[in-house]
Amino acid sequence: MRRYSSLILRVCCCLFVLISAGSAFAATVAVGTCQPGKVSFDSLDDAVNGVPDGSTILVCPGIYQEQIVINRSLTMKAISNGNTSLVAIVPPPGGLVGNQTSFFEPLSFFGGGTPLAAQVTINNGATVTLNGITIDAQGPITTNCFPMVVGVYIQDASATLTNMVVKNQIQTGPGPFPCFFLGGDGLGVFSQNDGNAGLTTVNITNSSFSNSAQSYESDGGNNTSTLTGNSLFSSSLADGNAITIFNGTATVKNNTISDWTFHGGDAATNFNDAAYGILMECQQGSTIANNTITNSQGGIVITFPTCPTSGVYISGNTITDASFIGIYLGEINASVSGNTINNSQTAIRLPAASDGNTIFSNRINGTCAAFGSSPAALNNSIGTNTISSALNIAITNTTNRCP
Repeated sequence: MRRYSSLILRVCCCLFVLISAGSAFAATVAVGTCQPGKVSFDSLDDAVNGVPDGSTILVCPGIYQEQIVINRSLTMKAISNGNTSLVAIVPPPGGLVGNQTSFFEPLSFFGGGTPLAAQVTINNGATVTLNGITIDAQGPITTNCFPMVVGVYIQDASATLTNMVVKNQIQTGPGPFPCFFLGGDGLGVFSQNDGNAGLTTVNITNSSFSNSAQSYESDGGNNTSTLTGNSLFSSSLADGNAITIFNGTATVKNNTISDWTFHGGDAATNFNDAAYGILMECQQGSTIANNTITNSQGGIVITFPTCPTSGVYISGNTITDASFIGIYLGEINASVSGNTINNSQTAIRLPAASDGNTIFSNRINGTCAAFGSSPAALNNSIGTNTISSALNIAITNTTNRCP
C-alpha cells in the first residue's frame, strides 16, 4: 500500500510540474467572442498581461477604447468575423492621458522628458508584431498639445507593423503649453532607442498613415527602420514631415507620400520651416528608392548639422510639385540617380555641406534651377541628366531660393 501511494504521489507531482511548465508556453488567445474555442479576454490590456512571451493575440472586430503597454514579445492580429473586420484602438471615454515620457536624444524634434499620450506603447526590449489594426486618435484634438499624442511609441524595443491604419494623431492646442510645431503636434509612430538596450528594428509595410503632424520619426543610433509600400498623407494643420530619421540607418522604398505642405510660418525664406516628404540626418548608408512624393515643400532632405551623413543611396524616386526643393543633398558621398523631379523651384540643391556626391541619369522637368549650389559646396560630380523646361541649368547662390 505504501508503494502504491508513493507512485500516485509521484505521478501527481509530475503532472503538476507539466501543467506549471505549460502555463509558461506561448499561447494563441482571443480578445472578444468570435473565437469560442480559444481562451478569450474582454480587453486588449487584459490579453497582453495575461499571456506569456511569444503568444499570439487574435483580436475580434470591435472598437477598443484603451491605451495599452506591450512589454513582452507577442503578435497581435486583427481577424474578421463574417462580414465585419474593423479592429480599431481609439481613445478611452475620458480621452487620452499621459503615460510615457520621451528619451533624451542628441537629435530629435522632442526633448528628453516630453510627456506623451501613447495609444500603444512597446517597450522593455520586446519584439512585437501588429497586423491589420486601426489606431485612431480621433483628432484634431483642440484642447492641448501636452501630452503629445502618439499612435505607437516604440521605446527600446522592436516592432513589425503590417496592414495597419494609423490616423488622426493631430492636436492644435491652445494650451496649457504651446504646440512644438507651428501647425500642430502628434505622431503616428515614434521610435526611440537610447543606446542602453540593444538594437531597435522597426519594419512597417503596406500600412496607411493620415492626418498626423508627422507620420513616422525614429531617433537614436541603434535604430534600424524599414518602411516599404506605405501611404503617408498629411493634414492641412501639420507642418511636420512624413518620415523623419535621426541617426541609425533606414531603408525607405516604394512608399506614396502626399500633401506635406505647411501654409504657415516662413518656409518661403527659411527652408527649415518647410514640410518635407523624407528628412534624414546623421545617416550612414541608408536607402531611399522608388518612392512617389507629391505636393511637398521639400521632397527628400538629407542634412548633417552635427554629425556626418554619408553614402545615402537615392534612386528611382518620383518627386512632383515640390514647391521649393526636390532633393536637398546636404551630405557626402551619396549616389543620386534615376530620379524624376517635376515642377520644383530648385530640383537638386547642393548646400555648403555637400561633397563627393555623384548625380546622374535623373530626369528634371519644369524648374527654375535644375541644380542650385552654395558657393561653399565642394567636389560634387554632376553627370548626364535629362533636363527640360528649366529656366537655369545650374546656378550658384547663397540661399535655397532660385532668384
